[in-house]
Amino acid sequence: MRPLFALLLLLPHLFTGALSARSHPNAATVPDGYPFLFGAQYYRAPTPETECWETDLSRMKELGFTDVKFWVQWRWNNRRENEYDFGDLDRLTDLAEKNGLRVTFNTIFDVAPVWLYEKYPDAKQLANDGRRIEPYTVGHRQGGGHPGPCYNHPGALEARKAFMRQAILHFRDRKGVRFWDVWNEPELSFPQRDAQLDRLVCYCDHCRAEFIGWLQRKYRDIETLNRIWGRCYNDWEEVELPRNTETIKDFIDWRLFHSYTMTREAQWRLEMVRELAPEQAAYLHVVPNTMQPFNAVSTCTDDFAVAEMCDVFAATMNNGPFFTPQVLSAGRGKICYNVESHINGGGITTHQAMLGMDDLLHDFIPQIGLGIKGFLFWQYRPEVLGIEAPAWGLTQLDGTDREITRAASRFVRTLVPVSDKLMRSFPQAPQIGIWKSAGNEIFHYCMFRNFDGLAAGVNAYAEYCYRNSYGYRFVNSEGLERLDGIRVLILPDCYYLSQREAEAIDAWVRKGGTLLVEAHAGGYNDDTGRHSRTLPGLGLDDKWNLCEKNTTSTFRLKLDTQEGVNVRLSEDAAKALRDFGVSGGPYVPVAMRNGDILWGALRYAELDAPDADTLGAFRPGTACIVRKKIGDGTLYYCGTNVGEGSFKNKAAFDALLGEVLRTGNAAPTLGARGGVRADALYERDRLNFIALRNPGAEARPVSLGFEGRARGLFSGLEIEGGREISVPAGFCDLFTVEPE
Repeated sequence: MRPLFALLLLLPHLFTGALSARSHPNAATVPDGYPFLFGAQYYRAPTPETECWETDLSRMKELGFTDVKFWVQWRWNNRRENEYDFGDLDRLTDLAEKNGLRVTFNTIFDVAPVWLYEKYPDAKQLANDGRRIEPYTVGHRQGGGHPGPCYNHPGALEARKAFMRQAILHFRDRKGVRFWDVWNEPELSFPQRDAQLDRLVCYCDHCRAEFIGWLQRKYRDIETLNRIWGRCYNDWEEVELPRNTETIKDFIDWRLFHSYTMTREAQWRLEMVRELAPEQAAYLHVVPNTMQPFNAVSTCTDDFAVAEMCDVFAATMNNGPFFTPQVLSAGRGKICYNVESHINGGGITTHQAMLGMDDLLHDFIPQIGLGIKGFLFWQYRPEVLGIEAPAWGLTQLDGTDREITRAASRFVRTLVPVSDKLMRSFPQAPQIGIWKSAGNEIFHYCMFRNFDGLAAGVNAYAEYCYRNSYGYRFVNSEGLERLDGIRVLILPDCYYLSQREAEAIDAWVRKGGTLLVEAHAGGYNDDTGRHSRTLPGLGLDDKWNLCEKNTTSTFRLKLDTQEGVNVRLSEDAAKALRDFGVSGGPYVPVAMRNGDILWGALRYAELDAPDADTLGAFRPGTACIVRKKIGDGTLYYCGTNVGEGSFKNKAAFDALLGEVLRTGNAAPTLGARGGVRADALYERDRLNFIALRNPGAEARPVSLGFEGRARGLFSGLEIEGGREISVPAGFCDLFTVEPE
């Protein structure tokens, strides 16, 4: 749990096999025995203190909670080399078992013991600016030893493995222990979360040696590396560590290497649990990579790669269009949990909000509707140590109930009777894919030193789909070769592509897919480390008989008047241009054929596209947005970044994206319209649950396309399939469905 991430929450690689329209990707192979989770993280030594334990765990059972999580901290439980003391956790586990609570142990390694650095002084991480990262305390690692050693230091690695082994062996026979959460929010190093170039880690000799080995495996020989990086090294030992972003390809390789390091670290932790405690499930939980704050440059965790190795997958998250879909997308059909809900976030200056049942429903029910199978709060009793105190808890500081305590109890007691059915029920297979690539992410950091524009573009598409009840998933680079079930594929800001990606995209659209592509697609070639000479690159210009010309930045456009727009403007459209006071800047107005003004961002290109329909233009006689047939599919090519541009004005963006989805025959869940979010959970072809939410301030009508009747678990509201109902303002509930 982190204060920065908590504040951000207050602001507003994937593949699957063949999917049926109403099945979870792995519905036929979901393992038996995984429970619906409900509980809280409890112990981050040294708090809560021992005098609280018995009363708190007993109260958790009284409230109806089923699960509790305890931290196993390297520094706290391994204070001297080869000496391990788990006495505190023994007592807590006894109390959990006494109260019938399932236990999750969360191993914490970014709190290295003092003896480690006395034995291995060179294990400390080394920043780009040459600064050694000395161990220290921070609000969420109050015991010190943060951020831990370099992951590539061999001695530190063996010390971590020894501690992990001892912890697993100590607790593997305890009947109450169900899960090992082997990594809490994996990130390369907390101080570098903001992706400041001079603070990036790790540049130590051990990382250099491992990086050279990684390059040798990737490029085979030094001549190939020289050709792609544009260097003239005589041998591998001459390779310099990338310290700036200016030559692009070397820096992308450098951060992808650190992602590999993180994945390899996760792998041994998970495999050790499976080897030593095969009856206990192993997973880790991420902060989903939404680029802000977790990203491919500073934190370096590949959600898709680490999820693939987990028995189940989990995350720190709250409701919304970005976090939960990212986790479920990376999970590839695995059971996914929210094991660190931040609904109670706060600190010294921001004590907890006064939350009740409505707040809990609006946060948890949409997550269940998307496929999340349980929740652990951070945390049960509020912090009393450090800057995060006195917050984050479900109770008062003295352990007595708050309104949210009682709401959580009612929530879990209401779900318990249907929890087995919930575990068997899954969302529709998403029909919309939104491409997210680690390479493209790092490439954009090379250009801008931030992720603002790229994240804004990706989020615009996700937000539209979420707001309009469409099922969607994020698709990573590897996932482009496995797009079964996807009808519409969106490539936001897709400047950096590989030849494999380009060929997979082209093959998919030719088979009948509907593809939306933004400006300068494949403008930088991953395989050659070079800018493409034509746009779109990687041969897509020839394949699609489409070429970008007169490319420029929107900041260089002359936009002093609305003259010259190549369509007859409606009075409303002309007024919009006058009101926005157009001039060279981050946005460009594109006059659409239907009279709307669509706003693009950052990039502008005029398109030469024979046999294409011109949908939008900026200058007379040109095309900026076109639609054309590619094989059996349809391509929408945008000569600007319309996702990012939608933050200027959403109306025309919504209209364009609505047309794209209709062309691809993508349908909203249960036909929901009008601002009401609906999600459906099926047990194979049987509809079992509907999650329904109206976040607006006014009642909204909706008619849902299902057969039978449904009743709200919390509201008691009854609805009938196909009949219009008025969903009250601020309504949220989970409905059980009874067929006719």
